[in-house]
Amino acid sequence: MRVLIIDDHPIVASGCRALLESDPTITVFAATDANSGYAAYFARQPDVALIDLNLPGVSGFEVCRRILQRQPEARIIIFSMNDDPVFAARAIEAGAKGYIAKSDDPLLLAEAVRRVAEGGG
Repeated sequence: MRVLIIDDHPIVASGCRALLESDPTITVFAATDANSGYAAYFARQPDVALIDLNLPGVSGFEVCRRILQRQPEARIIIFSMNDDPVFAARAIEAGAKGYIAKSDDPLLLAEAVRRVAEGGG
């Protein structure tokens, strides 16, 4: 499974990478902003994209919309510091298959990535 992490915080991206790559079937690559993330998505064709909500310049919601406009079957999880259910609802409305708060249990992130990669939400 190929996972793209789009997050501008190196420690967060590194922690997610370490967590996900503890599974030898997962390969992770990363981008630090909306533009490079969008380009990386289409260059690498990940099975799942994990997109931070608060990116410099353009929100994760907008990156999600842009990817889905070009590739409607994209599997995207929005990832945020905010655990307010309103943000989760907005992520689903934008077309994301899931929403994970950065304060959630790390094992929940790994499970969500697997579930979304398999076509679930």
